[in-house]
Amino acid sequence: MKNNLENLEIKNMLGKLVTMIDMLIPKKVSVSYIAENTCKSRQSVRQYLINNFNPEQDFWKEGGKLYVNRDTALIMLQRSNNKQLLNVA
Repeated sequence: MKNNLENLEIKNMLGKLVTMIDMLIPKKVSVSYIAENTCKSRQSVRQYLINNFNPEQDFWKEGGKLYVNRDTALIMLQRSNNKQLLNVA
């Protein structure tokens, strides 16, 4: 009984976290935003996208700007943050 209650509580907390992420991070994120937050050039971010992600699915060009979807942006920002943390330690 206790395990079920804990599982429901964890599921509820994860649901709230997903909702908060949806509110904080838009469905599309510009490459400029990622470059600025990872301290990388737009060109290096663009090249990383080309080498590691799927065009039209993970990133696309819209009105002359390059955008990535939310999941791709989170992956890239998280990887950058992890590398920065490892370099500090």
